[in-house]
Amino acid sequence: MPRPRFLLLALVLAATGGAASAQVPVPSPRVQLQDEAPSQSYALAATLLANGRVEEATALLEDLYAANPADVAVLIKLEEAYVAGRRFDDLVGLVDRRIVREGRTAELLASRGTALARADRPDEADRAWTEALAIDPDDPQTVRSVVNALGELRLFDRAADVLAEGRERLGDAISALELAHVYGLALDYPRAVDLYLEALADDPALRPTVQTRLTRLVAGQGAPEAFAAAFQRAATLDPLDRGVRELQAWLALEQGQYDVALDAVRALDRLEREQGQSLVAFADQANAAGATDVAARALDEVLERHPDGPVAPIARLARARLWDAQARADRERADLGPTPAADAARDAYAAVLDADPADPRRPAVALALADLLRDVYRAYDDAERWLGEAAAGRDVGVTSQARLTLGEVALRRGDLDAARQRFADVDEAVRIGPLAEQARYELALIDFYEGFMYSALARAEALDENTAADAANDAIALRVTLNDALDPEAMPGPDVDLTGDPLHVYGRAALRHRRGLYGEALATLDSLDATAGLAHALADESLYLRASVQLADGAPEASVATLDQLLDRHPDSFFVDRALRSQAETYETQLDDPTAAAERYDRLLERFPGSPLAPEAREVLRRLRAALNS
Repeated sequence: MPRPRFLLLALVLAATGGAASAQVPVPSPRVQLQDEAPSQSYALAATLLANGRVEEATALLEDLYAANPADVAVLIKLEEAYVAGRRFDDLVGLVDRRIVREGRTAELLASRGTALARADRPDEADRAWTEALAIDPDDPQTVRSVVNALGELRLFDRAADVLAEGRERLGDAISALELAHVYGLALDYPRAVDLYLEALADDPALRPTVQTRLTRLVAGQGAPEAFAAAFQRAATLDPLDRGVRELQAWLALEQGQYDVALDAVRALDRLEREQGQSLVAFADQANAAGATDVAARALDEVLERHPDGPVAPIARLARARLWDAQARADRERADLGPTPAADAARDAYAAVLDADPADPRRPAVALALADLLRDVYRAYDDAERWLGEAAAGRDVGVTSQARLTLGEVALRRGDLDAARQRFADVDEAVRIGPLAEQARYELALIDFYEGFMYSALARAEALDENTAADAANDAIALRVTLNDALDPEAMPGPDVDLTGDPLHVYGRAALRHRRGLYGEALATLDSLDATAGLAHALADESLYLRASVQLADGAPEASVATLDQLLDRHPDSFFVDRALRSQAETYETQLDDPTAAAERYDRLLERFPGSPLAPEAREVLRRLRAALNS
């Protein structure tokens, strides 16, 4: 019985080479098979073959096949065993016996050609394939049998020629999509893309399939150029072909050509008389790829051309979030100078909130506006008003985040009692997850700020180290700071004055930094260094905090220099990977020095490949190198 074959599956497997099997324990085979069920013998043979014990597997499979030649699973596995053992003449004999038993079918002759080619008998292989094609030349399955056989040998150029000849003779019985796939395997990108476009013209619903197939090929040498040329020809012939325009946009995004992609999507919007839908979707893709300026232009066009369209509310909020992100990247702060991006974000958020009081996005928008008011303008009263609205919504995630932020606002005001209560309420209400971990970390910090150092240490140690939450990593840093300075065997009594204790002074500096009192924070750190010297137990923490305060206060050069002191004086500090990351970010975003940024990320990854900061560092470093090399 001929075994079933499927063209696309067979050629894809041949192109990828299959997957290697894992090594598993194998029992020694028993000599006698008569008392053993065939299924057990087959399973044992498959395991032996997977573990490289080819001769033993082959012997079992030959016995099983002799007992039941109609068992297709055994036949396929026996062929695999012959190939693995390079017993190609035996493979030819196996096919020849099948031909005697089942007749000279196109599929068996194609298989014979494959076996002969493996046995290094090319002339005989060619004759077998030619005979296979002559069996029933008007049957597309005849052609596919030979194409499959050639594909198994990775002879994709020849397979494509055979399939193309068959399509020329049989027409649509062999589809353009089918032939395009084989040309792609043969790395003939111009022919492949032309055929994919032919298939797309006949059936526009195939665009996702075509795009998926082209995605697999686009990294090939010359593929992007071939695709772009084909798309341009097709767009010139039919400017209204939506599928082609979408493929043009996709290819441009794949190549990082965001302006070209925007032009293609803009053409879609106009030619299809859309109301911004494609532009909004493109803006989301571009923003995710880091092309925020192009995303902003796409959204601006939606709001200019379709201000009352169905996607205008989505575009308006997306644009507000881009302005918000820009304000934070530029470290805008109202007390340091103009805040153009933050002002635009604030007005856009307000417009969204004013447009529809029943908008289900309202709590999330209120939360975003409150964050902006808190961080950029320090408008704590207005922030608390919007946080109160966000906390009253139905979205549990937004509600919990708003309540957590209310605690943070109270902390910034210096009302530690109110902050403690709000964080405790979040912890009680949420109990598990990142927000609960963050609330517990904030409670540990408040203990630290207020001088309850042993309580702070106990809270920090209780946080889950295995969570991926940022709070867990921050809690580790807090534990390091506390352990560096505390003597667990010598808890001070209630009458001991700890006002000048280095850990308590450091805690006061950290609180002032958190509250945005940067001048006072630096003065406190100066007093710490003056009284404790430069070699005290918290010297590295003090330098790291000083750099953080300087950066927040608008002095990036001073921050980088301070971190250089930390790296030089304390090369084994827990804070070295954080210092390198901070320097890298500062060089990139504040000092416009991507080369220095890349060097710092390189140092971080070389010295701390297992750091929690490493995955993000690798991603940013790849982006920086691509930009530097472009």
